[in-house]
Amino acid sequence: MQDNNRIKMRRNITLLKCKFSVVAKKDAQIPLRNHSKIYGAIYNLLFEMDPQFSRKIHLSTTVRPWTYSYLTFERKQPKSEIKGFVKVKKGERGHFFIKTIDPEIGRLIKSYTVQNKLFKIDALNVIIERLNIHEGNLNEIPDPLNTVTVRLETPTFFYYAQEKRLENFTIEAFLNFQCEKFKQLGIVNLEPTQLYPYLIIVQDYTRESTGYLTNKENKSEVISYKGRIGNITFKIGGNPLEKSIMWKILYLSEYTGIGSRTTRGFGHNFILSVA
Repeated sequence: MQDNNRIKMRRNITLLKCKFSVVAKKDAQIPLRNHSKIYGAIYNLLFEMDPQFSRKIHLSTTVRPWTYSYLTFERKQPKSEIKGFVKVKKGERGHFFIKTIDPEIGRLIKSYTVQNKLFKIDALNVIIERLNIHEGNLNEIPDPLNTVTVRLETPTFFYYAQEKRLENFTIEAFLNFQCEKFKQLGIVNLEPTQLYPYLIIVQDYTRESTGYLTNKENKSEVISYKGRIGNITFKIGGNPLEKSIMWKILYLSEYTGIGSRTTRGFGHNFILSVA
């Protein structure tokens, strides 16, 4: 691995996991797997908090340090095969997550007063009943640290735009994407090829899943994106310092998303267990 003494990670990183609990106001059939719909609703939520800042992140072309989940409900909804539509009944309760290391987004969410506010996704109106905010700690390293299981909750894929190439979930793709993301965010500059030996996939219980984005050129059409969802267990090797670096990569990835299109809700994940 590169000289450990030269690895400098940005200090004072604020990691926020924000859970919004909601209740449906009426029956609706909506495209909950259309990420554009969910992004639009969350953007409107941020716009309500701070119009100027929400426009700034909406127009930004740089890497943005936040991700979000699907809106899911306690009861498993019947799902049609048409563009990911699901049926929601009045009174059903559900939740969605916003995760971020962006201090400005964190400040906005911390200042948000719920007070049964309306949250609208397409034809569905829900009321935000509660907001629970958990602040992560990057410096709490599990001990012992041998395996980490990560749940890929929304379709996760790695797309190389210049080459127009889609890559499967591999250690190499994961570390290449995440290290480049963290470099652009000014968190840490790591050489991914030197990290390959310290992370091994020992169990892969994932399957293919499809997410959708509205076609900007034709709003009546959607573009499908196939990725992996499910559980992946990583084995972490190396000395204590090398293990701590691998843990921080996995831990940060929960708050920034994994792979491509993470600011559109793809690659949302959480750490399921540590052994």
